[in-house]
Amino acid sequence: MLEIVPITPELLAELGAELGGCDFTEKSRSDFLASMASCDVQAAPGNGKTTLLTAKLALLSRSWDSRSQGVCIISHTNAARTEVEQQISRHPTASQLMAYPHFTGTVTAFVNQFLALPYLHGLGWPIRRIDDDVFAAEAARAMPYYWELRAQAKKAAATVDSWVRGLDLDVDFVTGSELPESLAVHRRKGQHGADTDCGKALARLKASMVKKGIYRYSDMTALALRALKENPKIAERLRHRFPLVILDEAQDTNGKQLKLLEHLFADGGSAFQRLGDSNQTLYQDDAPVASYWTPGANCIPFDESRRFGQPIADFASRLTTKIPQKIQSVDDKRTLMVVIVFDEKTIGGVLSAFADEARAHWPETFSEKEIWAVASRHNVTGKVKGPWHPKSLVDYYPPYRSEAGTAKEANLLCRQLQKAALLHAAARPPSEVMDIFCGAIAELSRLRGWTGSNGGPITARNLWVTLGRREGELPRKIRLLLHKHILVGNAAWEEVAWKQFCGTLVAMFDSGDGQAVPGEVSDYCGFVRGKEADAVEPARQATKQVTISQATIRLGSIHSVKGKTVDGILVMESEVWKGHAKGQSCLDLATVLPTAFGVEGAAPLSEIGLAAATNVFVAVTRPRELLCLALRKSELVALAEIAQKQGWKVVDLAKGA
Repeated sequence: MLEIVPITPELLAELGAELGGCDFTEKSRSDFLASMASCDVQAAPGNGKTTLLTAKLALLSRSWDSRSQGVCIISHTNAARTEVEQQISRHPTASQLMAYPHFTGTVTAFVNQFLALPYLHGLGWPIRRIDDDVFAAEAARAMPYYWELRAQAKKAAATVDSWVRGLDLDVDFVTGSELPESLAVHRRKGQHGADTDCGKALARLKASMVKKGIYRYSDMTALALRALKENPKIAERLRHRFPLVILDEAQDTNGKQLKLLEHLFADGGSAFQRLGDSNQTLYQDDAPVASYWTPGANCIPFDESRRFGQPIADFASRLTTKIPQKIQSVDDKRTLMVVIVFDEKTIGGVLSAFADEARAHWPETFSEKEIWAVASRHNVTGKVKGPWHPKSLVDYYPPYRSEAGTAKEANLLCRQLQKAALLHAAARPPSEVMDIFCGAIAELSRLRGWTGSNGGPITARNLWVTLGRREGELPRKIRLLLHKHILVGNAAWEEVAWKQFCGTLVAMFDSGDGQAVPGEVSDYCGFVRGKEADAVEPARQATKQVTISQATIRLGSIHSVKGKTVDGILVMESEVWKGHAKGQSCLDLATVLPTAFGVEGAAPLSEIGLAAATNVFVAVTRPRELLCLALRKSELVALAEIAQKQGWKVVDLAKGA
């Protein structure tokens, strides 16, 4: 039975002092700290959930003495995991819960470490890369060799391409002692069945990707489910290993991953505590019957927010469309709410108007503030049809480049190093950058015919040890080269510099036998052109920001600011897009503002409208003080009066334009 030290006012005061003056006396907070049973927490934005989680671990660390059992803390994204790790590491005793036998990591890392990878090793299947973009690029390159798919692509190229790039392993695949020639794949909506020519070709293509050791992240979940199906005792062992499991940002874990965790921990044996906010579910479950976390009837509500003042809290509360929640601000922060109105001719002035509001709000310190401009959609590929309206962030700032880049040619060295350079410039955790480096260099090693000391393949996990055994200084030389030319230099973006970089890198893998470089290596090391390598300043290319009169505005999607606290934010009207069919797209602000302003008789939100409401809710709950919306003038007419009554300032760029 799990135990925690008795919760007393004195202990809460001591704990608050340890964590920088926090107050844990509010009933819902002390209830969570004391709970050692399974529970759900529905947490409003800015409630200090991560700090509360750290406080719980600090309490546990005072009495936890087992060397074989631990606390398991699971997050959906690397960003959420990093935030938890940073707070835990700063506490003198809670930090001990980051080492064995405890676990802190993403749900993907948990699935891989304890279930999928051990099962893969047992099957004897090769493992080179687990990466959706790399899989998509390799599968698309192999597709023309399957005449059935090639023939079908002549009728519906985009559809077949989506099948191939998103080819998931089915949990009921059949295998034997040898690598299979065909593997059952998960059938997506509209995808040809397993007994058709196309279905059989997709199964053979999936088997060929397995032989190459290339997988999608969802394949790991399928393998984990298969492992549990064949050996149910694994679940018992995991429940014994982790008597307390905390799922952070629970709303982001959905579909098969959520079902897997619930199968493992929700039926007893472990205390399964799930913390999240259903109103911030941005990651969509594309299954025919969607599966999302929903707090139980007896969940612990965290309704208070320490991030923003009551005006923003009231506006955001009307957007809690999935789990209605009245958010209460506990800090009387100075608040400015602005609607910037524009039309097609004046949309280019929106960012400047936002910068003006920031300068007026913080006349002395505006240049030091963290301010963002975000949209539901990064950019739009292909031709834009129909009447004009802003579809993406690019409509407001044409030079914008998304951080993630594109999946096209993601299997090539240049594209991978471009992505690593962008992540580094965006100050993402070094581990994310190094993961890309390891996978990319391991692939180069394989193409040069190098193997591990035991004759096995060089992988991202054994890369540096294996290279060091070949030549002691080789790992250091390669890392220095990557730092100098990729992270600090411009080799990933400039063709001449790229060729010089690759010449030096490939020479390090020279076997000394005088043999020419294989054609596969030359193809892998080719320079990749595209919008990521357009002739724009490297700093702008990397950081996605614009400086207007000393005000630096960071740019990104709403996904990119999820979980962040910023000083000010501009939410720019853009498109929420789920597909080409009717009812699968809408303009976010135009769709949800009648609900957000509390207009009487506002039409109920459709499915796509609810998705837009979630996007807008996440965005408007990021700022401490300054909240701006950018909206077409035609859409504000019916809302102007009620907006002004609720304290919104209207800046009309289209007036007299």
